[in-house]
Amino acid sequence: MAVQNKTIISKQPVIASEEGAKQSALSKTTKQSLVPTLRFKEFEGEWSCYKLEEIVGKKISYGIVQAGEHIEGGMPYIKSKDLNSPIILDELERTSDEIAKKYQRSEVSPGDVIFSLRGNIGVSQILPDSIKVANLTQGTARISVKEKQSNLFTFHSLHTLSVVKRILSVSKGSTFQEISLADLRKVKIQCPNLPEQQKIAAFLAAVDQKIQQLTQKKALLLDYKKGVMQQLFSGKLRFPEFTGDYEENRLSQLLVRYSENNKDEEFSIDDILSLSSKYGIVDRKELLQDTYSKVNHLNYVKTRLNDFVYAKSISANAPFGVFKANLCRDGLLSTLYYTFKVKEKANPLFLEYYFSDSYRANNFLRKYVLVGDRYITADSDYILSGKIRIPTLPEQQKIASYLSSIDTKIEKVNQQLNQTQIFKKGLLQQMFV
Repeated sequence: MAVQNKTIISKQPVIASEEGAKQSALSKTTKQSLVPTLRFKEFEGEWSCYKLEEIVGKKISYGIVQAGEHIEGGMPYIKSKDLNSPIILDELERTSDEIAKKYQRSEVSPGDVIFSLRGNIGVSQILPDSIKVANLTQGTARISVKEKQSNLFTFHSLHTLSVVKRILSVSKGSTFQEISLADLRKVKIQCPNLPEQQKIAAFLAAVDQKIQQLTQKKALLLDYKKGVMQQLFSGKLRFPEFTGDYEENRLSQLLVRYSENNKDEEFSIDDILSLSSKYGIVDRKELLQDTYSKVNHLNYVKTRLNDFVYAKSISANAPFGVFKANLCRDGLLSTLYYTFKVKEKANPLFLEYYFSDSYRANNFLRKYVLVGDRYITADSDYILSGKIRIPTLPEQQKIASYLSSIDTKIEKVNQQLNQTQIFKKGLLQQMFV
């Protein structure tokens, strides 16, 4: 089936804000049974209700039951997990021509909506023009709409809260959910006439384009930051005002271990912090959503802003423990943590960036800790005997400031991305019935 909305989408401007979009093109409508809350001014009348099987040109069906081993150059096929992001041809597995011929009935073409039947039920993607033909598995279904129906409108309808609830209500299974083809075919969606479908789809495509642009911008900034960090910490990239080789230092020249309990009750239970390999030092109750009514916080150890902290905990990204600066606030930590003051020779933020690279941190810590099945045995003095090569304090401060400015840009883009995604979510709730 040909993609319905190409020409219309290309003429739509990228929507920059929810307020501007609403004022320029949409109007609030009086709530009726089959009328959306938010609607383009040129359209009126109630929408119609259809079962999915009533709006397709080809029967909704799943694909290959046993695809066999991967065959280079064979027929690409789409599994449920392939729908978690836009479908890319080079990332698809392929089956033999012999098997593919047995399942020609379930072949998909550009513009078809591919729907997940199992696990991540309801997740769907539109097959892009770059994939001329593909097939499915038993866990995915084809929804190929008729010419009088917009594929993009149908795709967005499947992601509205009301339709998602209908899909989940007929799904079966506790730990591994799935929806049958029979039930999927009977799922109902509300539709206006084709021109209004196309207008809605084009409007949402503009929002999706904005989301894609922001996502790409964030990815580029993250890649740039990773590359420039490698260059800066190796000394291959220098600021022009600094010369001379980096100096080798033992950590004992940069950090000093200390342990101060909370017997003086300087901090309360609400001041307990935790160290996460992903988020760094954070408020524990926000990270774990737990309470501390039975915790004797007087035995916890104090930590101050800009301390360095080592956690003897194992995770996928930190198999030798977590080594982070306290960039959160003053507070309390479990006695399982080692706390260190940063000496005047080192910049806390520089050290945070230095050890934020998992490869660099793991390569350092693996020499000074013993890893068991579940726990790490570590001696703080032994960790402090380790050596790293770093520049002088002024250059550390310059590097930390530069990397912090990149983080500020990343955070700004991330906020814009989150806002646009929230905006789209609101549109799906108000522009559909």
